[in-house]
Amino acid sequence: MKMTKKIGTISAISVVALVAGSAWGNNGVQNYTFDNAVGPPGVYVDCLGENITIVEHVTGSYHEFETPSGTYHLLDNWKVWAEYTGLITGRTWVGKGVSPFQWNAGPGETNQWVSKLTAKPLTGDGPVFKYENKFKITVNANGELVVERPFDVDPDEIFRCVGKQ
Repeated sequence: MKMTKKIGTISAISVVALVAGSAWGNNGVQNYTFDNAVGPPGVYVDCLGENITIVEHVTGSYHEFETPSGTYHLLDNWKVWAEYTGLITGRTWVGKGVSPFQWNAGPGETNQWVSKLTAKPLTGDGPVFKYENKFKITVNANGELVVERPFDVDPDEIFRCVGKQ
């Protein structure tokens, strides 16, 4: 439940960034930055053996436009730098990655997002881990919602250790 609430918070912040970005819209590319803190109490990552707090710094760039057919497109690309801190050991990891978002509204609506980061220990030779989460939903020609890749809230599915540095 706590993880679901955190993911909901991240999603809400993402939507706010998109809506705020749309207010700037002049059909050109717009740039922005924001910071996002997730936790405490943090997220338990099994392969690390502890809860971690997450602080992200995001720089983004979005572009929105409408095609002659009336389909609205929003492309929003994030570059993410993150700091993860273990609540038991105090170990710190730094990570970087990308998180592109795409929304096509109109006939055959598509909404998809992926977030991929790799984190390495700030000091020492601790575990390296990856964070990956993604979703894709569409509205088919009959107006039915189709979830092709559900948004994952299970930390065991989105965090994965990949060895030591």
